[in-house]
Amino acid sequence: MTTTAESNINDSEFVREFCRGALLKLLTRAGVSDADAHSVGVDVIRRARMLAALPVDYFDVLVTPFLEEVSQHRPLSAPAWLRAAVIVAVRNSRLEDFHALHGTLRAADIAAITQAATEPLALLLKESGAPVSNNTLAGLDALYPRAWAALSTLSDLTASNSDTERPYAMPQAPLPDLPGSHELIKAEKATGVRLMRGGQSVIASGVDPRFDQALLAIMQQVKDGGAHVIPLSALSRLSRNSVKQLRVLEFLLAHGVTVLTTNYLLSPELVGVRARPLIKPDSYDLKRTMKQLRGLGPTHTAWIKELRKQW
Repeated sequence: MTTTAESNINDSEFVREFCRGALLKLLTRAGVSDADAHSVGVDVIRRARMLAALPVDYFDVLVTPFLEEVSQHRPLSAPAWLRAAVIVAVRNSRLEDFHALHGTLRAADIAAITQAATEPLALLLKESGAPVSNNTLAGLDALYPRAWAALSTLSDLTASNSDTERPYAMPQAPLPDLPGSHELIKAEKATGVRLMRGGQSVIASGVDPRFDQALLAIMQQVKDGGAHVIPLSALSRLSRNSVKQLRVLEFLLAHGVTVLTTNYLLSPELVGVRARPLIKPDSYDLKRTMKQLRGLGPTHTAWIKELRKQW
């Protein structure tokens, strides 16, 4: 990035007013130390720069997994794509560590931060984004072609608002394998989460690039041919780290698995989205939201009814 480009982003309202102003105040008020608050702000600036540098069509696909998550995020007057962009740039930053691991930030704190970020990020995204060296959000279409094809079709389907399901051609690519031992992490088991089927829920940072034992167990079951459908409250349950999220989705699709979320259907042949309005996912009671069939396409509905027999 040139010196002029650096100056432009540092002078932007997003950096000046939000990252170095409102964000730091909201974090320290919630109990985050000054040093940690500063590190979160630096990470948010980095992520916003990477997001702003992406081509529009690519940007649209990247934020699509988080559209269902923001159905009730404020300000409601902001377009859904912008609220989803706030998730990618702000919510999925190091902010997650202080929510999931340290417990410093409550849901209300996260909501206040994402609401405050929305208008400043909109102004930043209106400007032409300068190239960013080592943009980890770029190139995912080539790394994970199956996942990208599915999400690209889902993005188009969501934008069209005309039908609920659409077939697509999944590209050919080498079959991905399980993560290596160096990528694993042992996470603490969580309680109070009502799972639809057997398994476990763990406490881990959603932006951690490593794989905890619960996610690895799902992937191993898929590889062994013991799972054909994976129900989730939202795609962010796979990961809030976009690279890891697409990697896991690539693995699942490549092994013939159908992924069902509260509003989305992603299979190797078909994608689907609930007719608007979308329903807010509930990670603590997946069964409740999965029972709401209104607006789902016929294939998605059939899968849910089949799952009900196993609940």
